[in-house]
Amino acid sequence: MQTVLLETSGMAGSYQAVKAWSRSYDDRAGAFVLVATNFARTLQHFGDILIAAGYNWEVSNYKANRNPKGVAPSLPRTIPSELPYGAGVVLGVASSRANSRGLESEFPDFYDKVTARIAGGEIPDGDTDKLDRMTKAWKAFATNDIVFGARSRLRLVADGLERGYRSDVPPDIPLLAEHLRTLATSADEIRLAANDCADATANHQVALAAMRSDINTGFTAVVVGASVAVAVSVVLIRNPRALTLEGATLDTAATAVAGAIGSFFTSLSGITFTTAALGTGALATIAGLAILITNIDDDSSGAHPTLGGDDPITQETAQKIADHANGRAEQGDGTHYVAGVPPAELAEYVRKVLDGEIPTEQRHGLDNGRAGYWDPVKRALIVENNGGGTVFTPKKGREAFEELE
Repeated sequence: MQTVLLETSGMAGSYQAVKAWSRSYDDRAGAFVLVATNFARTLQHFGDILIAAGYNWEVSNYKANRNPKGVAPSLPRTIPSELPYGAGVVLGVASSRANSRGLESEFPDFYDKVTARIAGGEIPDGDTDKLDRMTKAWKAFATNDIVFGARSRLRLVADGLERGYRSDVPPDIPLLAEHLRTLATSADEIRLAANDCADATANHQVALAAMRSDINTGFTAVVVGASVAVAVSVVLIRNPRALTLEGATLDTAATAVAGAIGSFFTSLSGITFTTAALGTGALATIAGLAILITNIDDDSSGAHPTLGGDDPITQETAQKIADHANGRAEQGDGTHYVAGVPPAELAEYVRKVLDGEIPTEQRHGLDNGRAGYWDPVKRALIVENNGGGTVFTPKKGREAFEELE
């Protein structure tokens, strides 16, 4: 697409009547390039974020599982990855440029007779080959399987991400799903913009080619013995028999040619774009997200502080919950932090909750043997899940505790 955009510059020609179409096209094509390349870079960046989130989850579980440790998790590839489309990307599109005078004639004064009969006094010099090539490129992009299915695939991933946790959705999952849906919307807007440019360019090419065909038909019907050659940006009228024409005959021929051009101007003014120029919108927010990588930092020689209480099972459960929450907090939106409790002291805080040293509301017998604890002072929710779990500060407050199933 980048190559075709460069090589089809000037395809619309430079006559006054085409300027409005060219401006609309250039605005949309230029915005398309900017947004499409930003989308590709943002999608790659968000992929890095998802990989980092998965890795951080594995690290938090690895830290929580103190014996046996097994093989430590590792990142599947280097993060951050190299983003596509760097400084060499095409940022501007110029569809308007002089290609020719639009018409050349071996009959003296014929060009002037035609221009005197048309609005603006200029003959279209658009390049039908370039318009056709650009049309095919836009259509190929818009109908590409990856582009066409991007919206549905990204939405499917977002839906699956949320469904995978059923009612016990970690606070950062809705944020990730929201970003995926933003990407899905942007992908479809890009597809629609490409399709719109394809239609407008195709209609322009068809109308321009029809005009030149009508010029050929109209002129040769009046001037028998002349020849007309239609090139990509100009109509060539030749006089192979060295005919001498009366002024009235040339006037009639000029009127026929001007009529074909006038009909084209009418068609051109009716070619509209159905979508507005694209904007980067929320892509900038996603592109600006930081990639956070959790450090394992585990020497297996007492990385965890000594906890109070006298029940080793409760101590281990509290440590697992704290390790999991601390790992999630490094990647998430901050909800896994508990107000006033530093990460190093989180395990002891959880231990006190589980041992009843901190007053909480409790719900036991939840799905899969889970139990929930609500600390009304710190507004923290602790979820114990078969020797593990998590702790966080839910945005919904106590409502999140009530919604546990």
